[in-house]
Amino acid sequence: MASLPQDKIDDAKQVFEVFDKKYESKVDAHHIGDMLRSLGLAVTNAECEKRGQTPKPGTKTITVDEFLAIYSEFFKMPEKTWGTYEDFMEGLKLYDKESNGLLSLAELSQVLVAMAEKITPDQLDEIMKSTDTKEDSEGMMNYDVFVRKVLAGPFPQDN
Repeated sequence: MASLPQDKIDDAKQVFEVFDKKYESKVDAHHIGDMLRSLGLAVTNAECEKRGQTPKPGTKTITVDEFLAIYSEFFKMPEKTWGTYEDFMEGLKLYDKESNGLLSLAELSQVLVAMAEKITPDQLDEIMKSTDTKEDSEGMMNYDVFVRKVLAGPFPQDN
């Protein structure tokens, strides 16, 4: 925790207070990832579960000091940990059947909803809307443009 700048500690404590629904200075460990994402970190549930996040709510709580230690660990990780442009492009090339930089928007949608770090159809709709991703007349989309927009965040409605 000592390695966090004071402004980051203050931000983390504020987020913790928002998630402390019962005002007991404890937060359900199920919300670790949500709290970290609120602080601008692009964490996965798998990484959070390695550090104490529970798959189901109501099984464990954490204190602010425990959360600050987890936040500090993620905060110090190099950006590469979260995936780079090259990582995303390499993964999406698997679905580029004609190697032309295009893939089916329907197929991308299906993959994103069904992958290990599942997103809901509503979250997918939000991503597509936020990135202004649209399919062409043949149902295809340029995934290079999509990846650049996703990685560029924040999106216009966040400003």
